[in-house]
Amino acid sequence: MPDTSDADLPRFSAAALQEWGGNVESVIRGIAHALNNRAAALSAVIELSRDPTGDDAEAVSSILSSELVRVSELAQVVRTIGTPRHGVEAFAPRDAATESLAVLQLQIEHRDRMVTIEAAAAPPVRAHRWMFVRALISLGSAASNDTTGAAARILIVEDSDWIVTRVEEIRAPTAEVSPYAAELARAMGGETLGTSCGFRLPSLTTLRRREAR
Repeated sequence: MPDTSDADLPRFSAAALQEWGGNVESVIRGIAHALNNRAAALSAVIELSRDPTGDDAEAVSSILSSELVRVSELAQVVRTIGTPRHGVEAFAPRDAATESLAVLQLQIEHRDRMVTIEAAAAPPVRAHRWMFVRALISLGSAASNDTTGAAARILIVEDSDWIVTRVEEIRAPTAEVSPYAAELARAMGGETLGTSCGFRLPSLTTLRRREAR
């Protein structure tokens, strides 16, 4: 994949940048909290490994394997919120949803309210993947503050030529809930939904059909 140069990056409004900065700050706090947990777990492993019995040796191996997976997941979150590196590509929205949820789950402020993203049936899109992922993160973060339900629920569904991403059960259903997500949607060649919170992008099939004309 080609690197993304500064010239390729959209110019965001002050409100959008402030929103994303707040998201990143809360994720960093979540990462710090998670790293403290990992350090505590590894300290327990060190104690067990000093004079291990048969059962202790098995426990050490199991804990180490689990902690390595968790540290790897934290590293992926850091890459997700870091500097964008890739250009336009085709991808499945469900994969972007998985990446987004890993970030949202680390936002300490929103741990009392779950965020779910349902995208299993959504066909592929073609866009800057990092933009789509960040739009989902921003929508999920904003929705967790304004949803009327116990959980913030984001649906990604096919609607004719479009792939529609929208937040369900939100108190103030407008694009202004997340200025950053709205500006990312437009930068990807999509549209905000106007009377509901979310955006839509042409499906990959639609883009290919347009290009074949």
